[in-house]
Amino acid sequence: MRNFIIILIVVFSITTMQAQQQTTYSQFFNNEIVYNPAVSGSKTYNPLVIQTRQQWLGFEDAPFTTTISYHKLVNQNSALGGVFSFENTNPSLKTDLRLSYAFHVPLNSNRTFLSFGVAPSLLYYSLNFDFEDLPENQDPAFSESTFSSISYDLSSGLYLYNERLSLGFSCMNMLQSSFNAEVLLQSNQSVGKTSFGNNTQIMSFYSFASYNFDVINNDWSVEPTVLLRDAIHQKQIIDFVTRVKYLRDNWMGVGYRSDGTISFSFGFKSNKMHVGYSYDHQLTGEIMNYNYGTHEFVISFQLPAIQHNRHTNFWIF
Repeated sequence: MRNFIIILIVVFSITTMQAQQQTTYSQFFNNEIVYNPAVSGSKTYNPLVIQTRQQWLGFEDAPFTTTISYHKLVNQNSALGGVFSFENTNPSLKTDLRLSYAFHVPLNSNRTFLSFGVAPSLLYYSLNFDFEDLPENQDPAFSESTFSSISYDLSSGLYLYNERLSLGFSCMNMLQSSFNAEVLLQSNQSVGKTSFGNNTQIMSFYSFASYNFDVINNDWSVEPTVLLRDAIHQKQIIDFVTRVKYLRDNWMGVGYRSDGTISFSFGFKSNKMHVGYSYDHQLTGEIMNYNYGTHEFVISFQLPAIQHNRHTNFWIF
């Protein structure tokens, strides 16, 4: 029964333009380049981040996503970066390779910068239904079929940042590329071709804001963060996260997403490696009765940066 529910969710997502296009990460504050290419080169080090998310624990073949990102400053103003994402939502598979360029402009002597970023992307999408997992039905969406397609798109963003404040705005899937194509049907009733409809990448908008407050000397601080996600023909989603930090690198946080999800997270640093974990629990919706939450892990490495003279060493997770 759980396998069938997953299949229903996937079929619905590929036959409507209302589908979710970007992976929702609870620890978005640890990997901002995923949502904004202008973040490239904004650290005092070169971050290599590996982030995984296992949704809906308790479902067989539930959505699993892995993202690897890296970015660096190549001179006093220019930066390069890359994001590779792999998302497995059986029976669908999606990969996304995105390369980014950002240009940073100093605004004042307080080390405040404004960066402009752009990121072309190459996307691969495949769909493969196993006949034994599907009910008998002549609907093409419930017939054994295979489908794969490659497309490209473009994202851009702005990012304002200094020692305490960060503000960002980005637009993803600006070209709204489509995975339109015919698929081959091989059911026990017939053999032929059909289409899963206009599976178009939806243009999405992300707004990000955070501020770091010192509360006890310089040892303890509080950082509230907001991420607003908006897309054409979709309901707006807002993430609120507040983290309490000790010595900048050790933290605990709690968050709430406007779709009725609460999250708990913590992180710590060991040498040049930083580890983060979060747990999501859904408070509303029918699916909450069938899953045991979502787990997310982040491992990041602070690689030495050669081109860092224009920065003070203020940037933290």
